[in-house]
Amino acid sequence: MKKILKLSLLTLFLSISLFARSIDDIKKSGEVIIAIYEDFPPYSFIEDGVPKGIDIELGKMIAKSLDVKPVWSFTGFDEDLASDLRNNIWRGNVVHKNKADVMLRIPYDYDYLRITDKSTGQLETDMVSIKGPYQSEKWIIATNKAVIPQINTLGIFAYQTIGVEIDLLPDLHISGFARGLLSKNIKHYNKFTDAINDLKSGKIDAVAGLKSQIEYLLDYKNNADKYYLTEDIPQMKSQWDLATAVSSNYRDLSYHIDGLIDEAYENGEIKKIFENFGVNYLPPVSKKQ
Repeated sequence: MKKILKLSLLTLFLSISLFARSIDDIKKSGEVIIAIYEDFPPYSFIEDGVPKGIDIELGKMIAKSLDVKPVWSFTGFDEDLASDLRNNIWRGNVVHKNKADVMLRIPYDYDYLRITDKSTGQLETDMVSIKGPYQSEKWIIATNKAVIPQINTLGIFAYQTIGVEIDLLPDLHISGFARGLLSKNIKHYNKFTDAINDLKSGKIDAVAGLKSQIEYLLDYKNNADKYYLTEDIPQMKSQWDLATAVSSNYRDLSYHIDGLIDEAYENGEIKKIFENFGVNYLPPVSKKQ
């Protein structure tokens, strides 16, 4: 029943004609279309037919600032971020040509913002305006504290088991460590929640994944005695900021959101949203520079 309800909601949300628009057009319509990733707790997910999550709350904040209603455009992960931005913001869905006004959870990273398309030489982000950094995220490792009380080197997984979501950076990094020395003790999952469930039940000794997701799924605030969390993953770039993306044709909207998020950061509203989901908030690195 829940799956049917979820599919019905997604059909409803995505059947709405979505076009990237100016602030004036958004206000006239009474709605702002916000692209968020589907089935991605604690950021955006559906529970009992209701959209919930950190990014849902941030989207509501954006809608309120424009005095309109939020309309959610749930999207899956494509082959890379450039495809996600193309399909959701500047070109639109390849079949329906639908576009969102704003997309959340976009890396705000100096190196990424300067990546060029190999075939054209253009910046991959040339068609979008990325502003409003609202969070810093990390890749970390969580362990069953009774089995692995701390980690000084990945070499410990030559003897202990670790779960990773397949083909993400932790998988590639840990699988390639010491020329594949750890491969026999790495368990791959299509869904990270399955890895977390196996850690909880003792089937594996550790997981590697996003800090915010691990804290939420383990209810870490109430279970710190059971699990050890690393600060990062050894020998891997493990921290970056997340922001919002808007079509480069509508930079006024991008600047509006940037100012809104800056104010919400300063008054603690964003931190409170994260804490309400059991996540220890990491301020964007760009806010502290």
